[in-house]
Amino acid sequence: MSTQETAYSLLALCGYIGAKGNNAELSCSYALNDGAAKVLSSKKTMAQVKYTEADFEKNAKVSLKNTGKSTLFVKVLVRGIPLIGDKTAASNNLVMEVKYKDMNGKEIQPDKLVQGTDFIAEVKIMNPGTKGFLKEMALNQIFPGGWEIHNTRMDESGAANAARYQDIRDDRVYSYYDLTANTSKTFVIQLNATYLGKFYLPTVYTEAMYDQTINARVPGRWVEVVKEISSVAVK
Repeated sequence: MSTQETAYSLLALCGYIGAKGNNAELSCSYALNDGAAKVLSSKKTMAQVKYTEADFEKNAKVSLKNTGKSTLFVKVLVRGIPLIGDKTAASNNLVMEVKYKDMNGKEIQPDKLVQGTDFIAEVKIMNPGTKGFLKEMALNQIFPGGWEIHNTRMDESGAANAARYQDIRDDRVYSYYDLTANTSKTFVIQLNATYLGKFYLPTVYTEAMYDQTINARVPGRWVEVVKEISSVAVK
């Protein structure tokens, strides 16, 4: 079964055996960086504790002890500006090429684009056959904050999609695909240089979701979106 089918089956089983019903009071104690423990008690099914950046200046250790009768599920959410990340290239049982082209198909460099420019990101992935047929593959593309993704599925202007499934979000695209030995697939995303400024284009990464020996990555780079420079003739 797929991940979604398994999850809904488990939800159905929980409802059938009554595992979802739990009227016990939420009770626990928590501490930050080996500090004094604080008690948290609530009749609600969920409680939230917020920390600031200053709280994690030295360490980021949170301890929690369940003092109640019900099982607790803890989730840690961290918000911030991501680091630049891995700046090295890799090719393991997979070959990937990333190119940027204008709307006429001519290759361009995205280092400095004029605001309002439409262009495409083209990713070609080749299976050299060393691992045979590759299935359950994922391609992760995160784009700079100054670029906007044009979702061609919304206006039906896009060509046939090479992905088995594609998740298009505000700043990224996740493409899922299979790849026969000694064949290749090309993924095309239409973009627009929208907001002025200097931004980081993160690493493009593809991998087999359940086999860490199959992967490839192209390192990120800094890019700019600039105003159009108009020339004025002076007599």
